[in-house]
Amino acid sequence: MTNRRQKEIESLRSRLASLEAQQERELIEQEAMESAHAQMLSSLEEAGITFEAYVRCFVKDFRRVLTKVDREQAKAPPRVRRVTTKKKAAVKKKVRRKKAVVKIKIPAGRYSHLPADPERIFQVKAKGARPKLLKAYADEVGLDTFLSQCFIGED
Repeated sequence: MTNRRQKEIESLRSRLASLEAQQERELIEQEAMESAHAQMLSSLEEAGITFEAYVRCFVKDFRRVLTKVDREQAKAPPRVRRVTTKKKAAVKKKVRRKKAVVKIKIPAGRYSHLPADPERIFQVKAKGARPKLLKAYADEVGLDTFLSQCFIGED
């Protein structure tokens, strides 16, 4: 308990020292600005120039500085950073794998005697697409029975 208080006292002392140093710097800066302003007014007076004429001559520079100051004042105070919280990782759904479809490779040749169209003769080449009727019937019956029933011969 006393250890915490001691640490807090030390941190407050260091904070106080930094604030006093900052105040001292600001006082020195203010004095320097006042002396520079007095010197500028005296040098303008010696040259016979009014302060208004001086400002009109350098109005662009003054406007640029004033807009910069206005922007700084209009800025919102710095936001407090949000404390990030750990979130639970989203549980991924298990992907169901499709069952492997057994593809039947119908060999090249001529086929007939299909129940859908018994008199039609289908010509299957070594390369290329197979007719859908042949594939459907071969899937339904099985390749061995399909070949024994429908295969007529090779080209």
